[in-house]
Amino acid sequence: MEKWQNQTEKQMLEQIRSSIGKVQLPVDSYNEQIMNRIEHMEIKGGSKLLKKTLAAACVAVMIGLGTVTAGFISPVWADTLSQFPVFSSIFKHTENPGLKLAAEKGLTTSTNMSVTKDGVTLSVTEVFYDGTRLAIGFERAGIMDERVLAEITDFKTHDFDQSTKGLLGLPVVTQVSGEPISFGSSSTGDVQGQPQTFLLELNELRNTAALGDEFKVDISVPVAQIAEPFEFQVTVKKVTEGVINLTPGQGASKGSFKYTVKSLDITPATLRLIVTSEGEVPASPDQTGEYAPTAVFYELVDDAGNVINPRNGGYVLAKAVQHPIVDSLYNTFPQIPKTVTVRPYTFTLDSELNLLTDANGENVKTYHKELETTIVIP
Repeated sequence: MEKWQNQTEKQMLEQIRSSIGKVQLPVDSYNEQIMNRIEHMEIKGGSKLLKKTLAAACVAVMIGLGTVTAGFISPVWADTLSQFPVFSSIFKHTENPGLKLAAEKGLTTSTNMSVTKDGVTLSVTEVFYDGTRLAIGFERAGIMDERVLAEITDFKTHDFDQSTKGLLGLPVVTQVSGEPISFGSSSTGDVQGQPQTFLLELNELRNTAALGDEFKVDISVPVAQIAEPFEFQVTVKKVTEGVINLTPGQGASKGSFKYTVKSLDITPATLRLIVTSEGEVPASPDQTGEYAPTAVFYELVDDAGNVINPRNGGYVLAKAVQHPIVDSLYNTFPQIPKTVTVRPYTFTLDSELNLLTDANGENVKTYHKELETTIVIP
């Protein structure tokens, strides 16, 4: 099994020097100027430039010298730049506010691990784990195609489109023992505004107590037209600062319907609510006849009036579906709340199983005031 190789700064510098030397710049002396600038650049605290910034620095230096302008980058130079992963924070640019906040607070772990096969380089740039979800950032280099993820042709077998070299299939994450990482839902997608990158999230993680606060995972990523997958072994460290784990055991009832908040976990980047319930889904007078309620969803409101809804707030195209256990992730509140009020609600389906919408095209929510419960955050 081919594992990642951790290049030294000197090796990375020599690799960049070699590539720059092959590029035809308009002024021959620029090659030496670029390397001199890179070799003397420093970051705060006086430490030498870290290897993860060398490629980006190379580009920045060229811009500073005025050699990179619109329409001036040669195809050779563009191809050279594509060989180097930039290692910027993918999480800072994601649309997920929780991950973005975690990156800004320095709660993510940089890995900067790379594997190169047949001209394609794949890197694991950073990891975030807070006990509720595991997020992993990836960056590809060596391929100019703007597409990163291949079309999955069979989600059961994970088969994917192999027609274009360098397109990536679905990553597989396991414990080093080979046991899978158990989760409720997952998502994989490109990061908007960050070319050649993608983000994997494993949500509603289960059996996390057995994993501990630090553990290793094996990551395997298949790549189109390359025989062997790209493999990494990454150390995952749990964020523990600012984490609140509650087991309120409180709830409310209406008619035969009863729910209990089994747990409420608040982290700097995620909020997770697990609810158990029983009985028939409550219905309002407007949800009778040709109309009927959906399953019950749970909106959360803090003491400042901030409202958040589940990230995985999909609905089943069936009436009054009862889910004995609901495990939902939410984006975090702006700050740790003093109280969190749980507001159960349903949507409304018509006889053709279409969701009822208002004049603005928004799905109509039916709240059940008597089912609300407020949890005090210690």
